[in-house]
Amino acid sequence: MFKNKVIVITGSTQGIGFKTAEMLLNRGARVVINSRSSEKVTNALNSFEKFSPNVIGLAGDVSNYEFCIALREFAIKKFGQIDILINNAGVASSGLLKESVPDALEKVININLLGSIYPTMACLNDICKDRGSILFISSVAGIIGLPSYSQYSATKRAVISLAESLKSELIDYGVFVGINYPGFTENEEHKTIINSEGVEVRLSKRPGINALTREQTAGKIIEQLQKKKFRMYSSISAKIIQIIYNLLPNLTLRIVIYLRKKIISMQ
Repeated sequence: MFKNKVIVITGSTQGIGFKTAEMLLNRGARVVINSRSSEKVTNALNSFEKFSPNVIGLAGDVSNYEFCIALREFAIKKFGQIDILINNAGVASSGLLKESVPDALEKVININLLGSIYPTMACLNDICKDRGSILFISSVAGIIGLPSYSQYSATKRAVISLAESLKSELIDYGVFVGINYPGFTENEEHKTIINSEGVEVRLSKRPGINALTREQTAGKIIEQLQKKKFRMYSSISAKIIQIIYNLLPNLTLRIVIYLRKKIISMQ
């Protein structure tokens, strides 16, 4: 299914994005990777080019529309088309809203929301022409807002609404639109998170959490593209949370309130 398909993956030099790119390259795809860091793009390309020549990368901020246009032109110039866009770029955040500075909120909104909207806008005509696919990466935190993760939850919920809107808008063009809900996934040691002061700090290991491997989560992303299923969850627990929230949203909120101290202590 993926052989010779051109796939743009934002935020793909580490974590879930990196593993997804690696697995798609192994399936014969032609992949365009991205990160804000030139060094990370170079390092990722060096890793991928050991087993596949079908990868290119461009450093830049996908919350900047002009860069997203440049990323699209970069992909078209090299590969001639764009079949699939995976909006994976994102940043985690934590901190009580009453303690947060405006800069922290703006960074999270720009990266998580505009960083999904702008690449989609830039690549949309190409994807419509080829009846391709657009996949948005949300989070379990987008299902129900979590205490101390208000900015993150808000942006991930917004990404869900964006995907729902586009599913209706693009159905007549034959475009598949999906939303993926990763659960807690293992991170590299250098993974960062934006704190309430708007500063990127290293994400500490969360005790008591049985995290999925990056390969497991990336595998669900690839499975979703294959099955063209609008919603897909990396774990059974995430799916259960969605079902309970759909049926009993007030009860789900009361459970979160009851567990609020434990959730806040996880940051």
